[in-house]
This record gives sequence, C-alpha cells and structure tokens, in this order.
Amino acid sequence: MTTRNTAVAERRAWGPEPRGLWLRSPEWDLGFLTFSGALVVLPLMLYELAGNSAIFVNLFIAGVIGGPHMYATFFRTALDPAFRTRHPAVVWSSLFIPAAVVLLALWHFQLLLTLFFFWASLHVLHQIAYLMECYQRKQPTPQPRWARLVDYAVVFSSLYPFATYKFIHDQFYIGHTPLLYPEALKTPLVFYAISGVFAVALVLFLGKTAVEIWRGTAHYPKILLILTTVVLAFVVTSFSGRRLEIAFQGFNTWHSFQYLALTWYLTRLRLVQGPLPVPGLQGLEKRGFAYFYGLNLGLTVGALVLIGVLVGLSGLPFERSYYIVVLSFLLVHYYHDHILFTEYDALARPTA
Repeated sequence: MTTRNTAVAERRAWGPEPRGLWLRSPEWDLGFLTFSGALVVLPLMLYELAGNSAIFVNLFIAGVIGGPHMYATFFRTALDPAFRTRHPAVVWSSLFIPAAVVLLALWHFQLLLTLFFFWASLHVLHQIAYLMECYQRKQPTPQPRWARLVDYAVVFSSLYPFATYKFIHDQFYIGHTPLLYPEALKTPLVFYAISGVFAVALVLFLGKTAVEIWRGTAHYPKILLILTTVVLAFVVTSFSGRRLEIAFQGFNTWHSFQYLALTWYLTRLRLVQGPLPVPGLQGLEKRGFAYFYGLNLGLTVGALVLIGVLVGLSGLPFERSYYIVVLSFLLVHYYHDHILFTEYDALARPTA
C-alpha cells in the first residue's frame, strides 16, 4: 500500500472525510463546536448543588476540562519541533509571561486579574473567529469583505454591553477582587455606545443573513455558530453578583470543550502524515483520546500539587497562589493560540 493510500485509510479509520460546508461532518461540528454550548449551564448547576461554593466550581471546571484544554496547547507549540522552527521568537518570548504573572501577583493582584479577564474574553472570541474563518474558506462563493466584517463585529461586540454596565457600576468581581475600570469611563454614555455598536452589528448581521438565505448562498453551519455565540454571550453577561463569575466559567467550559475537540482532531489529522516527534505523543494513533486526555489531566493534577507546594512554602493565600500557577501557564496558552488561530489550512482543507 502506498503512503498516500495508507494516509487515506488511517483518516477514514478514524472518521469520515469533511463534507461540504462542514469542517468535518454535521454530527461532529454540531455536537462538539456549536450545540456543546449547552455546557454553559454546568457551572451554574454545580454552584447550586455545592451550596453556592464558587471555589468548588472553579476547581472542578479547571481540573476536569479547563486545565486539560490549556496544557493540550503545548503539545502543538512549545513541545512541537515544527512550531519551534516556525516561531522561535514566540517560544522564547513566552518565558517573560510567567515572570510578569509572579510580579503582578505580588505587586498588583487586582491589575493581574483585570488583565486576565480581558485577555480571556478576547481569547474565547478569537477561537470563535478562527472557526468562522475556517468555515468561510469552505464556502464555494466567498463573502465580500464588508460581510465578513459584519460577522466579526457581531461576535466581538456581543460579550461587552452587559459587562460594561457592570464595570460602570462596580459590579464585576473575580472572587472577592473587583476588576479595575477607568473612572473616566464610568459613565452611561460608554454603555450606550457599546450597546449601540452591538445593536447595529446585530441588525446588519440579521439583514445580511436574510439576503444570503434568499439568494441561496447562506453558510448555515457558520450562521448557527455565530447565533449560538451571540445568544450565549448575551445571556452569560446578564447574571449579577457571584453568579456572574460562575456564568463566565460556563462560557469557559464551552470554549474548553471546543478546544479539546479541535486539538484532538487536528492532532489526528497530522498523524496521517506520520508519527509525531513530540514528547508524550509517540504511538498516539494506537492509544486514542483517553490517553491524550489523561496526559493533559495528569499535567493539571501536577499543577494543583504545585499550587499546594507554593501555599506551603510561601505563605501566600490560596487564591493568590492558585492564580500565580494557573495564569503562568494559561496566559502562555493564550499567547500561543493567537498564533495557532491564524493557521487555517489543516482544519479548513477542501473536501477530499
């Protein structure tokens, strides 16, 4: 059997070829990327079952899905010789991020959490934008630039109207720490402006979509993903008090689930080309997803142990120790993903 035939057989053994406008298949796209948005309710349910314990919810979500999705990144970046060759400056400059995290945690913890929140919100939306662009590249008739800008505008503005309102009224906390927001911007005019941008983007998106449906050029998988994102972003940011933090954890749960599915799928597609020269992933094609998930879960457990060691040795409060360890890896994960989310070819490849 030739190398090409072997690759095709391996790909078909794992799953179907991508079909039509879908990145893989209707079942996979809807189940793992779009309708998995139902997971946003999981942290809220756990919060009620755990007697309103935010610490339990955060540790559970971080341990089960948030941590594994974060460490999965490094098997595609820092541990991958191909990525290190393409982006040496990105890999080396990443070392400054943990140092900055430690410095801010000790000097200005409130600023650290504020920067974390804003970067986290952009990161989650960047993943949606990445999927949108991959869908765009599967579309037989490319959209004009203005139409694509409308798609991006409605997605990136959807998360901020209610969030801005809560910032203006000092209602946005992570744990017991209020996030920073410039006093000069604590005016209803800012809320009205951001809400206006979202409203205009939404009207343009709905109008554009109606025209596309009428013309028979609508890309339904992409439209459904955008609508799901907009609705969930609006609902999540409508919560108040401690439930706002938990609701955002729900948005993160959906994002992390999407990310694990994407990373696993892209890793399997790359395995078609041959064994991966990445530590820990040799023989992955025979071990399956359970091994891949278990590997990342083990790294997550190791981080939790490191948090305990830091608390014991430094005498810092648990919350501060937790964020020093977690954000040292999480912000590097964000940084690397901003590069990965510009590499569309593997996921947006044409139907075979």
